[in-house]
Amino acid sequence: MITGCGGGSDTGGSQGEAGGAETTAPAGDDTDAEMADAKTTINFMCDSRSEFEKMEKLLPQFTEETGIDVNFTFLQETQLRSKAGLELQADKTDIDVMLLDFLTLPKYIEAGYVEPLDTYFEGSTTFDEGDFIPTFIDSCKGEDGKLYAVPLYQDCSILILRGDLFEKYGLDIPKTFDELMECAKVIDAGEEGVAGIAMRGARGMGVSEWTWPSILAGFGGSYYTDDMKADLNTPEAKAAMQYYSDILKNYGPDGVANYSYTEVQNDVMQGKAAMMIDSATLAVRCEDPEASTVAGKLAYAVIPSDGEHDPQPGFYSWDLIVPKGSAHKEEAARLLEWIVSPEVSPQLGFSAPNQALESVYAIPAYEGLEGALSLYNRMEASLQLADPDFRPRIPEESGVGEVVSIAVSDVLSGTAEVDAALENCNKQVQQILDDAGY
Repeated sequence: MITGCGGGSDTGGSQGEAGGAETTAPAGDDTDAEMADAKTTINFMCDSRSEFEKMEKLLPQFTEETGIDVNFTFLQETQLRSKAGLELQADKTDIDVMLLDFLTLPKYIEAGYVEPLDTYFEGSTTFDEGDFIPTFIDSCKGEDGKLYAVPLYQDCSILILRGDLFEKYGLDIPKTFDELMECAKVIDAGEEGVAGIAMRGARGMGVSEWTWPSILAGFGGSYYTDDMKADLNTPEAKAAMQYYSDILKNYGPDGVANYSYTEVQNDVMQGKAAMMIDSATLAVRCEDPEASTVAGKLAYAVIPSDGEHDPQPGFYSWDLIVPKGSAHKEEAARLLEWIVSPEVSPQLGFSAPNQALESVYAIPAYEGLEGALSLYNRMEASLQLADPDFRPRIPEESGVGEVVSIAVSDVLSGTAEVDAALENCNKQVQQILDDAGY
């Protein structure tokens, strides 16, 4: 855990950063002088991605306008999810702004742990729901229609590949899983020290359980039946797990069973992997020439399927919330409003609101590869296919996701066979559903 406040170093900027200009941005309504004199300090808990390092550099603007200082606590993604639950359940917490997995938001809203934001945003000159893709802003609302969060990322999974290597070996952009396997095989065999493909394999809800569900859906499988029974021991699920195991064991990096998004992204950036299926947001850093050896060599595509079913890109958002137990709710809401404002968001490299999306992601694909379009265009196409419930948003998703991820990691590490892993997974998921009363 690292704690810091404004003025931190920038260790990897996004290429679409509004020309690198640091323009002063409005933080909402006129600042109350008394609040400025009080020099309130609020605490922000998030993960350690590069955009938050940029935010630290811009924070003096926010502090000057509002009199509010901000301290950061950076955590690894899995630790963040765990710590979020503990802080939200407390009657009082020192955390005033929190980065939260959108899948867990419904259960925390239902429990009364999240502060509604509507009253804080009334009359705002910088926050407009119309700035967001409707499915993303709607996912931040409770059943009562109130807004409980703002979406920081509007994300989906895409296929990111080395256009130069595809051109070298005469490969076309894969549209099916069989074609993806063949591309990985060719490059893995031809390029010493370069894995054909990297994808997540580590345990944890939203880790391997971010990528594998898209493979599952691409084979026609699902988590649950229509009447909410576990559906993870079907032929479709077993085909998806076998495929994931085969492509990563044969053409993936060593130790892939322990890979999170960090290792996947780093392997691509360092030229150690030719392809990845992961978040479109990761591509921005991969295109930063100061941080990546493959900047300008990448191409982007919608993820494949088995050829019989539609591709199912993952749908995802990290949300910003104010815990109910915060002692500085008004100040925290001001920070949220500032972060997603049209002036600030493009400078940070986040994908929300919509004004920022094109400016950040309009990165050209590798010019030599036929059929490749810019990251922005491929992300747009993928979002048209993406379903917010590709991992069903039920309050029990954190437990279900953990169980699914263990099955994936066990198969990749060789500690379990596909059939046994999924039979056990299905049994445990069904128990979770039974205990919840479905």
